Amino acid sequence: MITNRAQWLILLGVAGGVIGTLTNKGLLAHASLAVLAWIFGEWLLFRWRVELQLRHLRCVRKVNGSADESGTLWTGRRVNVSVEIIPERALRIPFIRLRDWQPENLTIDRVDQIDRADGGDWPNEIDASVSGRTPVEFAYTCRPNGAGMLRFRGVCVCVFDLHGLFIARRFVPAQQNFRVLPTSVTVDATHPLAKRVNALPPPGIHRLQRAGMGSELLELREYVPGDPPKAIAWKVSARRDQLMTREYESEVPIRTTLFVDCSFGTKHGAFGQRPLDQIVRLAASIARSAMSVRDPVGLVTCDDAKAQHMASGAGDRHFFQMLDRLSGKAVTTSPPPVRFTQQLMDETWRVCSKLHPELLEPKINQVPFTWFPLRRGKRLDRFRRTRLAAVLTEIYSLTPDQPQNLIFDDARLAEVCQRFLIDAGYGWTWPVVDRRPNELQDWHGKFEVLSDALTRVVARSHDHELLVLLVDLLDHPDPPGRLTAAIRLARAHHHRVVVICPCPDDCRPGSLNMTDLSSRQSLSRLLSHAERARRINSAEKLQRALRRIGVPVAFASDGRAVQLVLAEAELARSGRTSRTGSR
Repeated sequence: MITNRAQWLILLGVAGGVIGTLTNKGLLAHASLAVLAWIFGEWLLFRWRVELQLRHLRCVRKVNGSADESGTLWTGRRVNVSVEIIPERALRIPFIRLRDWQPENLTIDRVDQIDRADGGDWPNEIDASVSGRTPVEFAYTCRPNGAGMLRFRGVCVCVFDLHGLFIARRFVPAQQNFRVLPTSVTVDATHPLAKRVNALPPPGIHRLQRAGMGSELLELREYVPGDPPKAIAWKVSARRDQLMTREYESEVPIRTTLFVDCSFGTKHGAFGQRPLDQIVRLAASIARSAMSVRDPVGLVTCDDAKAQHMASGAGDRHFFQMLDRLSGKAVTTSPPPVRFTQQLMDETWRVCSKLHPELLEPKINQVPFTWFPLRRGKRLDRFRRTRLAAVLTEIYSLTPDQPQNLIFDDARLAEVCQRFLIDAGYGWTWPVVDRRPNELQDWHGKFEVLSDALTRVVARSHDHELLVLLVDLLDHPDPPGRLTAAIRLARAHHHRVVVICPCPDDCRPGSLNMTDLSSRQSLSRLLSHAERARRINSAEKLQRALRRIGVPVAFASDGRAVQLVLAEAELARSGRTSRTGSR
């Protein structure tokens, strides 16, 4: 690509040559022709470097010291990345800019510019020169934002000449895929309501204050015909001159089952800020807290179509299998049909210019000139849309008639653009889809799947288990009758049920402050305040609706949701119906 500086020099050279020839000024004409010949020579040298030398560059990336093509990372934890550009033969490129591909699910730790000697604006960028076989190296640190999949595509390469006349962009592939596991939240354990035993019980066994065959004495009562003789307290019977029977506490495992909402609506937004990121982080924290006291934990993942069950288990192996299942569900998949917007096409064009710059070059992707549409802005949009349709047709090997369909069919172009962004590792951000309308939420399908899954778990389970529903209900505060009936069924089987709903920090019940609102604020600020008030009202309405059936509700904006689940687990272990009440 020729720069503005070269265009001005060519214009001046042509103008000087014409003026020198017409006015019979040989010095001006010869100087202008010399400038044009020099620019042409620089262009030949630049094309030789771009077309013949760049293909011999190879990229090797090491993530946490490993160059494997796959691995495992953790959300929020620091990752050390080192990139090495190795020439496969002796090359001479005087000025080159290298920038490692940054996935959307990654935040780079920026450092001060004075600490960098390579001149790059970001730690994952470097300005260097390639001489001989000497490799170019640079390193940076980053942090994954959310659970799911992290894909490193390669390195974006920009080549300049020494005079700033020409520029070319290429992409050196270096594919690496990493599974990002959720990091659990560490919370202080709640104080147990039951007396601690001196001996360590078997794994997953807790004393339940109901009659059973445990080892801890519950009470003494009068003998009833049919009681086993070994339960008779002979010494107490001799003192009271009547037969007395010992009753022991029941020793049962308190199983915890997590119902995780993985529907399309929970995957909306940037990585780290999606409702699903809060749900996955809380699910990992609850599983870790339950397994720390050796309670078995099961998992049920529900989307808009089906539910997948994972049997209860304990131990580190089961915990990491559960994390792997959660991270697999957090990967962005194909969403429902979305509408075409200008922001969607702009985002697709920006990503395509980085991943496939050679397919956008005019010599490869040519568009015939036309005067229609008459407006220049509309004509430029049609020109860019035509080139983008050709690139997407080449990437996905579509049929020859598809470019015309992509140019004139907005729905088809929106579908292919969304597919391209998902393959590039981008989530469902606002330019792509909107969350407020029911564009992503299939409430009927989600509640049907969740109700069926809850009913099946209750049918297979025993009494006194803990059921945790991590469901996005903020935009639907009225639970349907079938879900309410399933929750009542679980409560009738003496199960503890807790509902945790993802929610921003400023949308918790009682967090609305009317003093911050004034008539002089901008329209966008007033609309944001109205949206926040709507969410707070929905959260309060949801709490009132579920409290009527005895189900506590928490919001996944901090660690208090985990504290609520731990408190409910202690109530289940003790057999109490409330924190201060009796059995």
